[in-house]
Amino acid sequence: MTKRLATVVLGLAITAAAGAAAQEPALTKVRVGYDGFSMTSGPLNYATKKGLFKQLGLDVTPVWVEGGSTLTHAVVGGSIDIAQNGYTPAAAAAVQGADIVFIGGIANKLPFQLVVKSSITGGQQLKGQAIAISRYGSSTDQAAEFALKQLGLARNDVRIMQLGGPATRIAAALSGQIAGTVEQYPDTAEISRHGFHVLVDLTDLAGDYPNTSYLTSRAYLKKNPDTVKRFLMAIATAIRDYKKNPVEAVKLTQAFLSIKDPADATAAYEAYLGVYPHIPRPSLAGIRLVLEQIAATEPKAKAFKAEQLIDTGPLDALEREGFFKKLLASGP
Repeated sequence: MTKRLATVVLGLAITAAAGAAAQEPALTKVRVGYDGFSMTSGPLNYATKKGLFKQLGLDVTPVWVEGGSTLTHAVVGGSIDIAQNGYTPAAAAAVQGADIVFIGGIANKLPFQLVVKSSITGGQQLKGQAIAISRYGSSTDQAAEFALKQLGLARNDVRIMQLGGPATRIAAALSGQIAGTVEQYPDTAEISRHGFHVLVDLTDLAGDYPNTSYLTSRAYLKKNPDTVKRFLMAIATAIRDYKKNPVEAVKLTQAFLSIKDPADATAAYEAYLGVYPHIPRPSLAGIRLVLEQIAATEPKAKAFKAEQLIDTGPLDALEREGFFKKLLASGP
């Protein structure tokens, strides 16, 4: 091949590559944040790793932001477009006038378990004993309240200790400092192999509980309704595929959460199959509960109704268009 011909061929190749690139639609950048490494982030991680956002024209690389209140402020400040966040910090900000709106939900249950020494088989044996939670007012604290009620006990029948994260709580349990602890999978599976068992599972007992939502600002939603719609399409698809492909889902979740034992990852996967909703709608009943809790210390909350804090426009549009009907028809 002559030098001139080689130059022509190279030029044609570059032109073809440029033309192909020009034909590919540009992805819409969406800054997504989430506030914790837990099983509630399983579908979000799955959607990212399997390219579901990209398939829908979105450029999404979720960023971890420590603390629900911090993440809420990031949405209000405009540095995060869509957040996977707890209902409570977002609702509290909305009550104070922040531009926050719930657009979806990924966990509308309280997926915690009261795990106790194997020798304890009933509520009466817990009287006077110490139970660990993360901190007062947290989801673990609420779970402890529900569990005690289920066992016919009052809060002052036991000693509730705020010990911080699960690693600290589990260490305290294994060393014999406490009789039980409030955990969630995969930690529940791990501690259950060391002389402990689940005395009360709150996942279904607590009913419709506000655990983890999707939220954005009304300003962002108004300006980018189609982007929000495609985000929710990706999440719904991820939930469907996550449930359909257990081997792949467990593998991705184990790597994401750095779960050492594959058995723990499998147990967590199975526990959360009933937590993830088929359609990621926000929980109205859960938001009402949150507003009631906030009103105990902030009178402004009494003036709010749950319906004021949600906008299901994108989800409703997908429902009308038959997206969910078609998606669930090929579900697990």
